Amino acid sequence: MKPSPQILNELFQLAEHESFEKVVEEYLSAIGKHPECLELYHGLALYCAKSSQLDMATVILESALQLNPEHAGSWFHMGRLLYEKMDFPGSVDCYLKSIELEPSARNIFHLSLSQLSAGQLEEGAKNYVHRFGDDELQEFRSLARWDPVVGQPATQKVLIWAEQGLGDEIMFSRFFVFLRELPGAFTVECDRRLLELYTENFPWLSFVPRDQERQLAGFDAQLPVGDLFTLWPDRVNTPSLMSPLLRPVARPELDWPRQPGKQYIGLSWLSMNEDFGARRSVAMQELLCAFDPGRHALVNLQYLAPPQDLELARQAGFELIDAADCFADIEGLAWLISRCDSVVSIDNTALHLAGAMGVPTYGLVPHLPNWRWQVSGRGCAWYPRVQLLFQLQQGRWDAELQQLRQCLNA
Repeated sequence: MKPSPQILNELFQLAEHESFEKVVEEYLSAIGKHPECLELYHGLALYCAKSSQLDMATVILESALQLNPEHAGSWFHMGRLLYEKMDFPGSVDCYLKSIELEPSARNIFHLSLSQLSAGQLEEGAKNYVHRFGDDELQEFRSLARWDPVVGQPATQKVLIWAEQGLGDEIMFSRFFVFLRELPGAFTVECDRRLLELYTENFPWLSFVPRDQERQLAGFDAQLPVGDLFTLWPDRVNTPSLMSPLLRPVARPELDWPRQPGKQYIGLSWLSMNEDFGARRSVAMQELLCAFDPGRHALVNLQYLAPPQDLELARQAGFELIDAADCFADIEGLAWLISRCDSVVSIDNTALHLAGAMGVPTYGLVPHLPNWRWQVSGRGCAWYPRVQLLFQLQQGRWDAELQQLRQCLNA
């Protein structure tokens, strides 16, 4: 006999305000009464995973799979859990089993993330096209998906439309160079803050801002910008993709008088992402330990920088340059980056922009890295002068900041 939806809802509500021990106790009690109910196992496993109890979550899902080894949902949840544990090949196997039992775009997309993180670039890129639901593509149903392999007339008009965040737009712009030699007229939708920077750097393309209503009547075909990656995964980590550099739009009014003998280090340390922000961010107090106020001056590249963090840097004796609104003024941010001797950034827009500009950059990557930083092992596959420092222990940056200090003082 299955528990009523009310019991499941009560358990979900309990997880919002009760202690971990209490929630686990109530779930186990419910499982004791309804041992055949897989939803209870899944709910408890997801709660344990969210509470960073990954081994406990694994045991629970193993019990669910023993109960029913042919349940696609259990394999899917195990795939997600193994991804969290950074067992990417194991995660791939679980997703493949889930897809075998119950094919869906969601399952295939999650498979792609595990494949890319495992370094299975060709397979992962092929499956990355499944990141959209049918409802998200409904708007484009009147347009064909652009395919460069199929012979296309030079008069064809193609819309490359924006998706995901600002950093993703910058990363996928690495493929714009390959559109230059192809027939057709390409219009690229992008964040309004990138318009002038892109127009300056890619004169063979037209650009429109992504925050206005799309006018599709004038186009013959469409492609989401991330699908440029799915078309040409073999060009990732090659000179043809990594060599072209973004040039900043000149903003000399943001310049500052430089002190002789000092290195000016651009700094971005905080993520506002609701899901992963805390995992990606580095506390300013910790980060300052990597620098020497006698040798290093700091350039604020952080969007919406907390005033108390900037004050911490000043109180520690650092010269601090805070010259642009790094959220609203991306051109200003790019100019500041171009004036830095090097950049230190967490996984955010500043890291992508500095990388695309070819400025020497140290990327502080969290313990569970995004797939973007794993398609080429421990190296950076997108930008030529980015050195990635991978967090060894979740929640602690000691080792990486010590390594950073050694790099800056070399």
